[in-house]
Amino acid sequence: MKAFAPTEQELLVRLKWFVQLRWLFLLGLATALFFAVKVFGLGMNLTPILIVVIAVVIYNFVFYFLHRSRNRHPEREVTLRGLRIEANLQIGLDLLSLIFLVHFTGGIENPFIFFFVFHMLLGSILLAGRDIWFHAIFTITILFILLGLSYFNILSHHQIEGFASEELWSNVPYLWAGILSFGTTILMAVYMTNSIARSLRHREGELFFTKNQLENQSKKLEQANMELIRQQNLLVQSEKLASLGKLSAGIAHELNNPLTGILSFSHFIKEECTEQSRLQHDIDIVIRETNRCKVIIKGLLDFARQSKPEKKSGDIIQLLNKVISLVENHKDFKNIEIVKHFPEELMEIMYDKDQIQQVFMNLMVNAQEAMPDGGALHVSVRISMDMEYVVIRFRDSGTGITEENMKKIFDPFFTTKETGTGLGLSIILGIIENHEGKLEADSELGKGATFTVKLPIT
Repeated sequence: MKAFAPTEQELLVRLKWFVQLRWLFLLGLATALFFAVKVFGLGMNLTPILIVVIAVVIYNFVFYFLHRSRNRHPEREVTLRGLRIEANLQIGLDLLSLIFLVHFTGGIENPFIFFFVFHMLLGSILLAGRDIWFHAIFTITILFILLGLSYFNILSHHQIEGFASEELWSNVPYLWAGILSFGTTILMAVYMTNSIARSLRHREGELFFTKNQLENQSKKLEQANMELIRQQNLLVQSEKLASLGKLSAGIAHELNNPLTGILSFSHFIKEECTEQSRLQHDIDIVIRETNRCKVIIKGLLDFARQSKPEKKSGDIIQLLNKVISLVENHKDFKNIEIVKHFPEELMEIMYDKDQIQQVFMNLMVNAQEAMPDGGALHVSVRISMDMEYVVIRFRDSGTGITEENMKKIFDPFFTTKETGTGLGLSIILGIIENHEGKLEADSELGKGATFTVKLPIT
């Protein structure tokens, strides 16, 4: 079974908990010493005990301020290796402190020697793997050495007067029984707690892995749902455009001839009635509005005549440079800075040169009209991440498009311009779809708009 080590955040929380628990231990020790000396009148040498207590207070303050510093500076990197070192250091210092406290309070005669078991249980929760086994073996070894040195009078035995019989210390069977029971209890406690902790960490790791998988699947489903909605919208748009194209062609042909007649007679009347200023003004309005109708009809015919593209292999960057050279010298583009972001080399793709040129021209003109006071137009070319499309992006610094209008910009006859027909983007969308590509728009009011053309590589 593979064990999952605690993460940095979990280990950090446990280490803070250890620091807090140590304050409670010191409070409990002070209470126990007070009752032992003042209430029960037990005799013991308090000096070495106080030295150990002061040492515990000092290193606990060090760990306390270390964690406070981490809280104040969360940007500092905390590694799992660093936290494991701190965890081993905390447990090791606690074990040494307990060893000396027990040694100076009667050694194996002190029943509180089994506090080591409690500390090993906590250590098994804090540390995974073999680290806690090293601490257990280290504790048993040090206690055995201290017991042997005291038994052979190499070190002084610190008897607690009035607590246990002096004969108990010279009772060899009792000493061996105490050592064996203490060592066995420590090792069994570590084994059982460590096994349970490892199993829990394993389950925790499996849950974490499953949670990540579910989140990833949820994101994929959400993306697939969004793509499905987008494809449905495109399908509805395509059906709408196809039906409207057939209707537009019929209407345009029926209206074109009468409008031509109206325009011809209007010019004839204007030439014959030059002296009537009122009539001249009215005829000018008729001519202007008739010409506007013819422009709309021309757009309808262009919209209805979207033919299957005649694709040929070509360099898309070369075509973009050609379109840019055509527009950048136009008077309307004098206050527009065109910034190009083109790769040095790009593979040739299959496309209809005339149709795609129309797409680029219309998008650049739209960008110019969105920047009446001037601005910057960024034109970039790159290969998509999935290596399936050449991505051409037109990003302007104009007035932007409202969220409400963004939903309708590709609808036929929708326009925010006073003289627009509302067919430009619909025609562009039809051309791109006939190339099996994609046309995307993104905008934020007051921050410009971005139109992205994706043409398939194969």
